[in-house]
Amino acid sequence: MDKKLLCYCFNISEHAYFEALKQNKAHILKEFVVFQTKHNYCHCKNLNPSKQCCLKDFKAFKKIEQKD
Repeated sequence: MDKKLLCYCFNISEHAYFEALKQNKAHILKEFVVFQTKHNYCHCKNLNPSKQCCLKDFKAFKKIEQKD
């Protein structure tokens, strides 16, 4: 698995989230990003190539991994 970033603001890779999913700890990473986003600590428009918030990407990645 490559080290593609899922969250550019807080440097969370797909690999890190995948490992967290396997350990039933993915909610911790997602809750961290949600908290940071609610407090405007993210910079998605500047850091994320899509210029959008990554939270939807966490959900999509989880769906894909659960299918495999």
